[in-house]
Amino acid sequence: MRFTAVVRSLGPVDLKSVSRDSMLLLISVGSLALALAMRYGVPFVTPHVQRLFALDLGGYTPLLMSFVLLMAPGMVGSLVGFLVLDERDDGTLTALLVTPISLSAYLLYRIGLPVVIAFLVTLAAVPIAGLTTIPFGQLLLAAALSALSGGIVALAVTALAANKVEGFGVLKMLQGVQVLPVVAWFVPTPWQWLIGIVPTYWPAAAYWRMAAGELFWGYLVVGLGVNLAILALLLRHFRRSLGQD
Repeated sequence: MRFTAVVRSLGPVDLKSVSRDSMLLLISVGSLALALAMRYGVPFVTPHVQRLFALDLGGYTPLLMSFVLLMAPGMVGSLVGFLVLDERDDGTLTALLVTPISLSAYLLYRIGLPVVIAFLVTLAAVPIAGLTTIPFGQLLLAAALSALSGGIVALAVTALAANKVEGFGVLKMLQGVQVLPVVAWFVPTPWQWLIGIVPTYWPAAAYWRMAAGELFWGYLVVGLGVNLAILALLLRHFRRSLGQD
């Protein structure tokens, strides 16, 4: 079955699942809510933090903005991961294997969906937060690389969790891993590359350098390789779990 047919078949089902699950609805709007909180919250608390702790948050705005950059892929990837867990729990995924929908088309939809949505939401969320600005062309590159982690999160949730209950535990673990770039911000450049095994490090580090007007292409290229390698490993695991590899 063609990819467009897969979208027509599964799209309405996904929308229905999201609309009836309050947790999934919360996940779907979380990144934009964070962007709004950043836009109005950070300027409000900055003078108070300056007065109480002698700390100028202005020097940390690229770090804060990297949270916005990474939030949408994590949120959307979690959403899609739980949709797949639902399909596996109720037997829908097994049933799909005997329909005209090919596994390749299904995977393209399931991986492509969070990546595309995360990319578009990030393009909206970063300007909404607006704590720092970078050229739109650079934002496109950073958002595209960051969006790949949406597919990684979706596959990781389904690979590591047997059901939605376990999925929430896996999601908490993934959220902890995703924020590791925060540590990298405080580590000198040669040493922070040790965190490069975490896919979210590369778009965050690229964004920091974009905001500083420094060279960033190496971070984009290496980050693309790291993200695609992890995606390939998770895809292989997912296919094996279905007995398709």
